[in-house]
Amino acid sequence: MRLKLFLLLLLTAVIPSLAQTTGVAGTVVDSNTGVPVSGATVMLDNQGLQATTDPSGEFRISTAKAGDDMLVIVAYGYQDVTMNVNIVNGVIDNLGIIKMLDSNLNNVFYEDQNDMLFDQNLLEDEEGSAQSIAALTGASDDVYYNSASYDFQPMRFRIRGYDSKYSETYINGVNFNDMARGRFNYSTLGGMNRAFRDRTAALGLGAAAFGFGNIGGATDINTRASHYAPGFNGSLAYTNSNYMLRAMAMYSTGLNKNGWAFTVSAIGRYANEGVIDGTFYNSFGLFASLEKVFNDKHSLNLTVWGAPTQRATNSATYEEAYQLTGNNLYNPNWGWQNGEKRSSKIVETFDPTAVLNWIWKPKNGTTLNTGAAFRAVNYSTSALNWYNAADPRPDYYRYLPSYFRALGNEEAAELYTDLWRHDESFRQINWDNLYQANYLNNQFGRGGNPDNHSSSYILENRHSNQLNFMFNSLLNHRLNDNMTLQAGVSFNYTRAHYYKTIRDLLGGEYWLDIDQYSERDFPSDPQMLQNDLRNPSRRVGKGDTFGYDYYINALHGDFWLQNIITLPQWDINYGLKIGYTQFFRDGQMQNGRAPENSYGKGATHRFDTGALKAGATYKIDGRNFISAHAGYETVAPLFEYAYISPRIKDTAIDGLQNERILSGDISYSWNYRRFRGAITGFWTEMFDQTERSSFYDDQYSTFMNYVLKGVHTRYKGIEIGAAYKITPSLTLSAAATFARYQYKNRPEGTRSYENGMMDDINQTVYLKNFYIGGTPQTAANIGIDWAAPKSWFFNVNASWMGDAYVNLSPIRHEALPDLWEKYPTLEELEAKMGQLAEQDKLKDAFVLNASVGKLVYINRKISMNFNLNVENILNNKNIQTYAYQQGRFDYTNYDSTKYPNKYFYAQGIKVYLNVGIRF
Repeated sequence: MRLKLFLLLLLTAVIPSLAQTTGVAGTVVDSNTGVPVSGATVMLDNQGLQATTDPSGEFRISTAKAGDDMLVIVAYGYQDVTMNVNIVNGVIDNLGIIKMLDSNLNNVFYEDQNDMLFDQNLLEDEEGSAQSIAALTGASDDVYYNSASYDFQPMRFRIRGYDSKYSETYINGVNFNDMARGRFNYSTLGGMNRAFRDRTAALGLGAAAFGFGNIGGATDINTRASHYAPGFNGSLAYTNSNYMLRAMAMYSTGLNKNGWAFTVSAIGRYANEGVIDGTFYNSFGLFASLEKVFNDKHSLNLTVWGAPTQRATNSATYEEAYQLTGNNLYNPNWGWQNGEKRSSKIVETFDPTAVLNWIWKPKNGTTLNTGAAFRAVNYSTSALNWYNAADPRPDYYRYLPSYFRALGNEEAAELYTDLWRHDESFRQINWDNLYQANYLNNQFGRGGNPDNHSSSYILENRHSNQLNFMFNSLLNHRLNDNMTLQAGVSFNYTRAHYYKTIRDLLGGEYWLDIDQYSERDFPSDPQMLQNDLRNPSRRVGKGDTFGYDYYINALHGDFWLQNIITLPQWDINYGLKIGYTQFFRDGQMQNGRAPENSYGKGATHRFDTGALKAGATYKIDGRNFISAHAGYETVAPLFEYAYISPRIKDTAIDGLQNERILSGDISYSWNYRRFRGAITGFWTEMFDQTERSSFYDDQYSTFMNYVLKGVHTRYKGIEIGAAYKITPSLTLSAAATFARYQYKNRPEGTRSYENGMMDDINQTVYLKNFYIGGTPQTAANIGIDWAAPKSWFFNVNASWMGDAYVNLSPIRHEALPDLWEKYPTLEELEAKMGQLAEQDKLKDAFVLNASVGKLVYINRKISMNFNLNVENILNNKNIQTYAYQQGRFDYTNYDSTKYPNKYFYAQGIKVYLNVGIRF
């Protein structure tokens, strides 16, 4: 009934428009990027009629009188456009694409630099689930969002604290957020940022012409071949970061007279060793887009790309290890072998993707974009594994001086301190020892059995692959001069595959596919230790699958509807979305710890979802605006976090349910000739969330999966950004945020022991009012840009970031009923409880950055640009980018420092030099 009423209201808006048939229409875009220019004022000068472009850049004036007139288009940050038009009675003349030239040459020049910033931050964030990368993708003239997207990145800043699953990314109108973690992995693009540069962004709950959006905003990347400027574009860059060299080339034909357009791009990134010892980087990517424009109503576009990448990476470790090595970029994941550095953690990715779009424009003001996409996600990361052998990781806590000092063995502590500081082979992986252990097994057997030649150490690959098929159809229809209707339907089928393979036996003969913890705890029950009862005690070799092997099959579909109303003093939008999600696990192994609940197809989990949102902007006087947005949404749980121990069994979280989100914001913005900015307050409540983590539990000496359910979090804060033009070529900008992101309840936690020694245990986790970790909650930036004479460009900016907290481990916030026995007096007990409840913060950080560049026009067709960007000029090497509490906990002495936090650090000074050419 509500939907019928909603459609009826929209229909009433169509009827008056039937008689409005004289005027002009068109689409306003950025001349350099092709991004739609929304909010531009379009006027027929002689008649005094005007309209405002919608989020897709479109406008229509249909109440004009026939005759000659002057069309004037005005938008902040762009040079005014004027053009003569001849208006014919009874005709809406479609002027097509109207390009506006950016009045700020800095924006044109810094394109290559922004590509580098995006690429570097992508590499640093690939291991996490931060939303920061999504923030980098959208073109926006919002001062705060531009600063938050680039200047706050050293500490993995997340706008409003949201994870990336609350931001949506579309490519040619197809939603590419995955169903496993809810996010879009930007490594899919392979660093080919120029090919994917044409982006349209909707900030927060703002209206988007390409999708319903999300509380963290939405971005649509346009790769239609006809939208690329014809010509060649190439660049060569050097940086002292994750990779050293990057070469990129792109060529576009533009749309020829036969209606064909073709764009091809290639990129290579390479480092024999990155800024972090023991790392390397090898990546090559190809992109192609082909479009056929049949006529003014139909066109077909095919885009394909892929970028196989192999890189060695580091891991977080203890402060003690950083201090002992004197290097905050210490990497425990490598060691010497045959005179070369060898890494144990190698990430390999390759996501070949194809997108096919049919664009139909049945009449002026109506566009139907139907797209289908296929993506094959191939992701693996290597890791050491061992069986009844010493831990091979050099930063294992029992190899640190603090371990012996806690035992009162000062002599051993001093010895280990000396080894850490002066013996590089001690603080890195000893590959020779691992090979030697396996060699001895080959020669003499192990465990008292001369016939047991199984490896003590191996290098394994952990795979997380997906096959995705996505479909989307988007209708964008102009109802009249002031109203547009957007509607869309989308479908996603995903088949995810999780498994392990042997990468290297390290000189051994084979690996025994059993669970060592179960073998230790259940020596008389051979079934318990089997990873696959259908293939018991299997000997596996290089390339074989072992340990776990299961699929997740998932479906998602949704339908959404949105109405945008643009009036002289008000802009209003509202919309709704309904969706359906289902998934099930399909186990390929019959695990001995769950023989009846691990093999084959499991139960199907189904969820109905919906969303409502609305927004309005009141234009006080043409330069001052008040805006407000509100939304409520239910979201299906992500299947990667829906199961308690998916590697072992098909057991979902008890009472699995939709997440609920309530969000709103209000802002005041101003836009004067020399001074513009905005201040915004936001508030978001999230209910019934789920979180899952895995770790080794020292209390029961086994691997543990831990699930939180019913989590309630709150995100609130203030954002402010302003820019002032001191002179036409000199701009001062400032941005800041003060926010609080907290847990607001005591959720239920579930422990699941992978060795099967105990049933799953549920208990309360005391997280209320603790801070959400992983991002600064306070940040500020000030910068100055100078577009100097003779096409020189300069920028200096400084950022301060603070109130970033360590990510919490739920196991440390459970009830401790025996704590009073260790601390019997009330004073001692309260002091200890206060110590255990304390949440550590990351160090506040200050960074100073500068850029200089030059544009050189060799002739009217050929130009070159030179960029030099220097980040962290003060060479601050103490910037902690991320930290987390360990899952391990001391249940004997309740010593919170026995298993200290692990940290990542940013590098010191970072240089980026780019040379580009266009013709």
